[in-house]
Amino acid sequence: MAGAGVPADLIAGGWLNAVAEHHGGRTVEALLIERDPALSQRARTAAIGLGLPRIDVRAADAGATDTYVNIQPAHLLLACGVFGNITVNDVRRTIAMLHTLVAAEGIVIWTRGRTYDGHDPSHDIRACLAENGFSEMSFTSPTDARFRVGMHRLTTRPTTVPPMPPGTRMFSFI
Repeated sequence: MAGAGVPADLIAGGWLNAVAEHHGGRTVEALLIERDPALSQRARTAAIGLGLPRIDVRAADAGATDTYVNIQPAHLLLACGVFGNITVNDVRRTIAMLHTLVAAEGIVIWTRGRTYDGHDPSHDIRACLAENGFSEMSFTSPTDARFRVGMHRLTTRPTTVPPMPPGTRMFSFI
C-alpha cells in the first residue's frame, strides 16, 4: 500500500524525485499501487527516467488483499490519502491487517484531515494503531491546518503472521 491512495503523478513529482536525489536512492525497493492505469504508467515512466530500477508500480486496487500476494513486508508503508477516503469500519479493518504488510519494527506513515465541523478522526486512528501493536513515533496536528500526519512503528508483531487472506477487501474508496 506504499503510496496507496496518493495519485501516482504526485508521487512521481515528489517522492520519486527525493529518492533519486538521495545517495542510496537507486537501491531503494518500493511498491507503488495506483488503480488508474494512466497514472500508474506516468509513475512507472518517471521511475525509469530517474534511474530507479527497483520501483515497482502496479495498476491495481490497493484495497484488495490479492494485490499484496507474494510481496515482502515493508519497512516503510505510506498510507497517505487513504484513511480520509474510506469508512471508519474500513479504517479499522485496514489497520488490523497492517501487521501482514509491515515488517517487525516497520514504520507506517499516515495522513488524515480533521473535518470541517471540528471533529478530529486522527485520534481514533492513533488509538486503533496502538490496539494493533503500533507505537507512536511522531504526530503532527497544526492548529491552523486541517491535516494530520502520524508515524507509528510496529513494535508488537505476532510471532506467527498468517499471510494476507486472499479475496478479501480491506477498504473501498468512497
